[in-house]
Amino acid sequence: MDHELIASIYEAAVVPELWKGRGLLDQLARRSQSHDGVLMGVSPDGVARWIGNDSAIPKMEIYIKEGWGAKNPYLLSEERSRKFSEPRFLMDTDIMTYEEMMESEYYQGFMRPHGCFWHAGTGITSPSGDIIKISVHRSYEEGPLPGEVTTALTEIRPHLARAALLASRLKFEQIKSTLDAMEALGIWAGALKNGRLVVANRSFQSLLPDVMRDCRHRLVIDQKTADARWASLLESRVSQYGGSFPIAAREGHPAMVVHALPIAGAANDIFNAADLLLAITPVLKEAKVDDGILASLYDLTPAEASVAKEIGLGRSVDEVARLRDVSVGTIRAQLHAVFDKTGSKRQSELARLVLGVGQLTE
Repeated sequence: MDHELIASIYEAAVVPELWKGRGLLDQLARRSQSHDGVLMGVSPDGVARWIGNDSAIPKMEIYIKEGWGAKNPYLLSEERSRKFSEPRFLMDTDIMTYEEMMESEYYQGFMRPHGCFWHAGTGITSPSGDIIKISVHRSYEEGPLPGEVTTALTEIRPHLARAALLASRLKFEQIKSTLDAMEALGIWAGALKNGRLVVANRSFQSLLPDVMRDCRHRLVIDQKTADARWASLLESRVSQYGGSFPIAAREGHPAMVVHALPIAGAANDIFNAADLLLAITPVLKEAKVDDGILASLYDLTPAEASVAKEIGLGRSVDEVARLRDVSVGTIRAQLHAVFDKTGSKRQSELARLVLGVGQLTE
């Protein structure tokens, strides 16, 4: 048993950066007589994230950009998928015959030209439902990996699995602590991954199931207009760019604004338990609104942020034009730009957003 390698595995569980570059993945590759070491996380809906050693990075960038993952022949039959789910490292030839590999577009179009034809890998299911894939690769010219490579990798696989699960759990606890801190600030907050609720603080949970429901495919807002806006944000990659939308008042619940806040680094973090925070604030008319916060949340110009604030606080277009000493047409043009950027359609919707921002920043 390689105690030094095992120590590195558990160190990487606590410090995820140690998987990358010349870290743990590079050690696994070199000890397996290979060049490339790759760790990939694939969510239930097929979204893939990855990290690799220095040798693998340029190859993986091409792999993702050209969509080779969708052409992986391991996914084309139930038998192959079942074999790969076994709790051990497998050679490519445990999944396919050499003849099948030589006829495969995947192997001939990507794996062979990029020097990663022969490889061994395993799959680990994380608590979030992601499949974490660990693999090592070398070129066609170097020939198949020796049998002792998969034997040695399978021996340390339990440690790799525990490290991956520990890393995921630590990320979950970090997110939970963030939500608890937001609870103390009076913010209703929940963490999501791929549109589904992972964990929420007590205030957020009080909105379930009257205001929103955690359905199998995604979090659903009970109000149709708000849910349409939320669905639109999900389609436009809200976990990278963020966004906000209002929810109208209903019996027992005030009007509120939902702010979708991307979790920094989640797009490139294999072990992250969530990729998005939802921070919800009730609309209070006495809230103070900061132009700078408005501008940064919605990518508004200073003039647009100022107009949004004035309209949101109840002034008419004519009043804002007089205050700014500009034409009504200018204010209307800026207001239309604000509507486009915030996703609002009416001044009443914009008011709820603006007042919600004010409450969030107090």
